[in-house]
Amino acid sequence: MSYTPTPPSGYTVPPAPGARPGSVTVSAMLLHLVAALLVINAAIQVYAATQIPTGLIEDIYRDAGADAEMASSFGSIVAVFSYLGAAVYVLVAITFVVLGLFTGKGKQWARITAWVFSGLGICCYGCNIASAGANGMLSGMSGQNTSGIDQAEITSRLAEVTPAWVTPVSTVLAVVGLLALIAVAVLLALPPSNGFFRKPAPEWVPPTYPTV
Repeated sequence: MSYTPTPPSGYTVPPAPGARPGSVTVSAMLLHLVAALLVINAAIQVYAATQIPTGLIEDIYRDAGADAEMASSFGSIVAVFSYLGAAVYVLVAITFVVLGLFTGKGKQWARITAWVFSGLGICCYGCNIASAGANGMLSGMSGQNTSGIDQAEITSRLAEVTPAWVTPVSTVLAVVGLLALIAVAVLLALPPSNGFFRKPAPEWVPPTYPTV
């Protein structure tokens, strides 16, 4: 008696992914660039914090109208926030490195997340650039808030004791980061990028029949 096996049904397999377009490659590189800029910013922030003694910060706040207890608190808070800010920069930098790696591999979730972080980064960099300009204007102004503390004097004196190169270098880094993130958002939206991230449609593979 002969036995005829039941032929297997056909099945589908996704086609091989296409070559990665240049727009995606450049986007991944720019995400890594932004990560490097954030690490540099963190290093600058830590360095600047170490150059201003806590006692000097207390003196600045005391001269601006704060009482001794408040001046002592601000002297500690300024240093703590500087280190916390640097830590946040490093964590975000790691996120951008991961996004760059998986965006280059064509992962759609990484592309969407990169868009979200690019939008947030554009806002943050834009605010930093605007803040740098505002601080420059405030340094020549005087005024007190409702608590009697002269904020303009604090801003001016903190700027005086901060290394002169910190503000211009930080501003340049912010401008470069802003342009890089704008480019990332645009490049990931281009048609070649859309095709690379689009989930490939399955292809039909005809069933095969074993030979007896």
